[in-house]
Amino acid sequence: MASREPHCLNAAVALDVGELLAAHDQSLRGPVAAHPRLGTVVERIGPLTLTHYGTHGTVDHPALDDQASAAHLAAQVQQRAAARVEPVEWRVFAHDAGASQLTAALDAAGFIAGWKRSVLVGAVAELDFPQPPPDWKVESVRWEEPQAQHALDLSARSGPHCVPLSDWHAMRSNPSWDIDIRVLTHRGKAAAASWLETVQGTAFAAVGGLTASSPELLAESPLRRFQPPTKRFLVAEADGHLRSALVAVGFRDVTTVRSHHWTPPGEPAATPPARHSLGDAEFRRRARRCEARVGFDYAGGSGRYVAPLDSRRWFYGMLDRGTPALAAAEQAIQGGLRACVRPGEWVYQYRPYLNGWEFDPHRVGGPGQPHWPGSAIADGEFQFLATADARLGTFAHYAEQVLVVFGDDLVEQVANDLDHLFGGGVWSFG
Repeated sequence: MASREPHCLNAAVALDVGELLAAHDQSLRGPVAAHPRLGTVVERIGPLTLTHYGTHGTVDHPALDDQASAAHLAAQVQQRAAARVEPVEWRVFAHDAGASQLTAALDAAGFIAGWKRSVLVGAVAELDFPQPPPDWKVESVRWEEPQAQHALDLSARSGPHCVPLSDWHAMRSNPSWDIDIRVLTHRGKAAAASWLETVQGTAFAAVGGLTASSPELLAESPLRRFQPPTKRFLVAEADGHLRSALVAVGFRDVTTVRSHHWTPPGEPAATPPARHSLGDAEFRRRARRCEARVGFDYAGGSGRYVAPLDSRRWFYGMLDRGTPALAAAEQAIQGGLRACVRPGEWVYQYRPYLNGWEFDPHRVGGPGQPHWPGSAIADGEFQFLATADARLGTFAHYAEQVLVVFGDDLVEQVANDLDHLFGGGVWSFG
């Protein structure tokens, strides 16, 4: 994906406040990234980018040239958010020429003004972070580690934050690539936390939140772990003591931003439609259920399995990846899972020792919904697509190019389609 980094960003030349603000606007308020996050839907409404998370929505845009259309844009956002029963947040930047007119339009449309904070930008090479005192330590943590729960608790008791840590946890964003969660500990007890987000396709990383005025949490942040281009700028939003602490280490105050919120009638969803799986105890229990369901011997290295009595197998090795038949088979399995999985029940994609996904099959893969995560047919890895109790689902053996569908209900739903696509013979191996 091409970088949206402005040409004026030169690490050898210190930028003044105006240049930092221009870099911020060009990099962070421009067109939406080409690859929306798992479980989200990105919608363009004229100059606006409306991101649907399933539980809420956010509005982003560059400075609006035609302020006369602000009321019309606000009405469209409300219409789209109401259709999904998603509360929406719209942020207005004070330096935009039409900020006052936009604020008036949002007020008239029923948006409620919320917090107001300074926007702070710093060049990483110029920031002078303090080091933790003796007996204190800063460390990065993953979701499955106990310190991550401490960070979530600290986030819930502070703020409001630019992006609450609970939002990232709900999506199970990958701590190795999407965010860096850090905790400041004293003799093993977490005292403060921060979370840093990569902004794809730019030289910026964003401070999603700091639970205390402890800028040492940002010292030596492992920005190199984030996907390229290299992150050379940090952006944060803060007020009060936290703002003062960030300015003291070299952040520059470039503008202010105020949030505006609108909530449609109805009860919003409590969870996003799709997310990454955690490598926690529940994940491991689901994995063991899947392996036991088909007698799969991965740990032993044999790759052997025993197809259960309530299953059927199809050989797909004669078809090249990307052929219409394989795509049709995936569609058939998706339809079968939607027909068999109860409302509110989730499906889990499990691949031994690799990242997995989990999702509500009724909220993905359809018009206006996030894409269907993963696949049923293996390409280079063993994989399961199953309910949490493994009563029904699929198992794909990539080496034998065999798809096993188990669970009487699911077999009944997909058998005719798969027979037509792959043939109806029973294949047996070793």
